[in-house]
Amino acid sequence: MIELKDIIDVVASKEGICDYRIVEDEKQSYELFFVHGKLETERRADSLERQLTVYVNHDDKRGLASFGITAAMDKEELSARTDEAIKNAKLIFDEPYVLPNDETMNVLIASDLADIDPKEAAEKLADAVFSANTHDGLDINALEVFVVKNVLHVLNSRGIDKTQTKYTAHIEAIPTANGEDGSVELFESYDLASLDVVWLKDEISARLEDAKARLYAKKPSQKLSCPIILNAYELKTLFKELTSDANYLNAYMHVNLHNVGDALQTEPAGDRLCITMRGSMSGSSSSNCFDLDGTTLIDREIVHDGRIVAGYGASRYAGYLGKTPTGALGCVDVLTGTTTLDDLECDPHLELVYLSGLQVDLLSDYIGGEIRLAYYFDGKDKTPVTGIAFSGKLSDALNTITLSAERTTLGSYSGPKKARIERVNIF
Repeated sequence: MIELKDIIDVVASKEGICDYRIVEDEKQSYELFFVHGKLETERRADSLERQLTVYVNHDDKRGLASFGITAAMDKEELSARTDEAIKNAKLIFDEPYVLPNDETMNVLIASDLADIDPKEAAEKLADAVFSANTHDGLDINALEVFVVKNVLHVLNSRGIDKTQTKYTAHIEAIPTANGEDGSVELFESYDLASLDVVWLKDEISARLEDAKARLYAKKPSQKLSCPIILNAYELKTLFKELTSDANYLNAYMHVNLHNVGDALQTEPAGDRLCITMRGSMSGSSSSNCFDLDGTTLIDREIVHDGRIVAGYGASRYAGYLGKTPTGALGCVDVLTGTTTLDDLECDPHLELVYLSGLQVDLLSDYIGGEIRLAYYFDGKDKTPVTGIAFSGKLSDALNTITLSAERTTLGSYSGPKKARIERVNIF
């Protein structure tokens, strides 16, 4: 494999390159594959991905081009690919911008996965999944467990040299319910930042019950008219869409609807939203200390009391707008409400469990989705339903939203476990 020094030497020998960036992404993975509870495959997998980006100033503009450096590539091929990248960069006419500069870092993101043998960690996670299955007619048809050590190294021609090490676990499971007339399979995927076997067992247990409920769910015999309750999966999508409106890239491209100072909640009758974008959060597998440009990530509150109070984003677009870069923040942290789940769910409602995908569109003021499984609570009984959809004005949803006091962390999202919204059409 070509050495890092050789890559830098090749770049330095080329005329026309004004800057460069090298990203090295190394993964060590321990993996278990089960079918119907039986271990079929156990393996270790190591990989190293490298990417070189060259920057070329031309015609008062700046261009860039990137390519991957494979393990089989020698210096001659690297030189030829670099020449090609220089030509491609000259076809890009971006406004000039400055790369991050003069900062070094070598950091380990805290996780209990770093303190345990990866095989032992994978086995504990697998045991947690299978221990959730305690009822006849339910099964985990397939399970894949990955425990990964990831070392990310970013350096550039301006003095950036940063390394980050983090440990995560990735689980893919297929909870299945079998009945006389068929079966229902659900595909679940989780990214964990810790060995949280209690959470995983509870989560899989709930999904098995959902598979059973979907097996017998039917379309309601009459039109439903009630508030809906969103779970963390949909809230993650909702709040990411809201905060993207404050991203420097969208502001620079003039595709954002709101600017700093504008209200997302124009007539709030429920909880006022407070949302912070973060580089890292406890329990989040999306935590990072810097982005792929090498910019150190800086947390920033984006929404306070339902109003956009700041923007965020990568160094390039921050520079275009004359703003301080926060880096490409990937974690969404939402302040919880004061209403407990018991109070949130005590009145008639439709709790959405599986959607074809939550649709959120700020420009058309729309929220909606096709409902594959939901639980309708009429004030007394809870019934699984399917074959329906919902739609409404996003502005109405935000103005009527009630956030749970209970918090959960799901990948890049940390915030209310559930939320209730009103003024939606269920059909």
